[in-house]
Amino acid sequence: MKRKLSKVLLINPPRVILKGRERKRADYPLGLGYVGAMLKMEGFKVEGLDVLVEGFNTDQDLENGRLRFGLTDDEIKSRIRASDPDVVGVSNLFSDGFPLAKHMCYLAKQVNPDIITLFGGNHPSAIPENVLRWKEIDYIIVGEGDYSTGMLLRAISNGRDLSRLPGIAYRDPEGNPVINPFIEPIQNLDILPIPDRSIFPVLRYSEICAPHGDEVKQTPYTCIITSRGCAARCIYCGGFNVHGRRFRPRSPENVLNEIEYLVRELGFNEIHFEDDNLTHDKTRAMKIFRGIIDRRLNITWTPTSGIVFYNMDREMLTAMRDSGCYTIWVPVESGDPVTLRRIKKPMPIKRIAGLIREIKELGMAAKGFFMYGFPGETIEQMENTFQFARELELDYSTFFMATPLPGTEMWEMALKENPELADPDFNFENLKFAKSNLAVGGMSFDEMERMRRKVWLKVNWNLDEDESPPPGM
Repeated sequence: MKRKLSKVLLINPPRVILKGRERKRADYPLGLGYVGAMLKMEGFKVEGLDVLVEGFNTDQDLENGRLRFGLTDDEIKSRIRASDPDVVGVSNLFSDGFPLAKHMCYLAKQVNPDIITLFGGNHPSAIPENVLRWKEIDYIIVGEGDYSTGMLLRAISNGRDLSRLPGIAYRDPEGNPVINPFIEPIQNLDILPIPDRSIFPVLRYSEICAPHGDEVKQTPYTCIITSRGCAARCIYCGGFNVHGRRFRPRSPENVLNEIEYLVRELGFNEIHFEDDNLTHDKTRAMKIFRGIIDRRLNITWTPTSGIVFYNMDREMLTAMRDSGCYTIWVPVESGDPVTLRRIKKPMPIKRIAGLIREIKELGMAAKGFFMYGFPGETIEQMENTFQFARELELDYSTFFMATPLPGTEMWEMALKENPELADPDFNFENLKFAKSNLAVGGMSFDEMERMRRKVWLKVNWNLDEDESPPPGM
């Protein structure tokens, strides 16, 4: 049956955090920006609603020390009603955000049962059959949604059969889940338009200044991504669920053109690179850094997700500094060689200390990511990580508990130790990096969580667990 679809409302949902253990954050939603830009090119009218940033100061206390922030349900329904869309598309990047993300679809159906709801992101791409159990979700965009979203909406508008349409999941007339094959990843990313920053209140992110990377040197700032896919096989990372395992970069010229547009036309002073692999290809990375200098863009920037270190040297670090980099996050993860091999993390552990010293000698800050509590990890191996963190000359270190994410190798390993994860009604809100889901090394969940604060205080400020960190930390 044909049904003309012309207007799409893209929603970035609210979040729930653990009070005292997680910070409120809101960054421009790049994935929705890309999808919105493509839909506009294809003739759809597109509006955006970032519930997080527009309701950043609206808090709702929940049970068990949780806090929801973002617009209220009534405010969200009012905005959906005012937009009057044919389609509501919801982003579900992280598994712990699934309950509230699907709730956006429920609210849309309350406003108008005829609204078609789309769901996309890492979580639904990893376990689409589980997500389709929820009747308020009509369709899932599986994998990259740049092309498949428009293809789906045109197919619905024209009453075409969906069974041959790649990159989607849905229910057949009998209510059974249908998971079509992934759409082929886009090899030439330069053909895509840059994210449409007009559909969200783009300057509001700088006003609240609560970025993913915790740090802003200049405002206004915004984030970009210059590549997709990662060839590494780290057992804990779910990014491949959407972008695959092949590194696909945008060309340096394409990246520089976007940065120049953001600086010259939109007035941004700082860029946050959200790549997993910004420095994977040294030649390409150097062209970007030197291009920022040659074009006299005069920005500050930081790689908020960390950078790969296996090809890092002083030449690259110098180019990074000279082009405006002020902080480098180092994804060390573990200081135990056995654990690094087990989690398949390609980290040149013997070179880290020297590279950190070089970063600081060049005038940039060096900050580190660490993770502990992997399946099978011993207390001794965790202590090796904590000792390594103490020995490194990092300006700041943050510690996460190893968290099994659907679709990852670690998820399959964790199922053996925690069968509760396999419950169809498992509350994915529990999959937080500040909350333990695995009792490893003979430690309880509570002991694992207390260890996080104890180590954080000791490594960063040499404080005991009953002492308070500096204000604002």
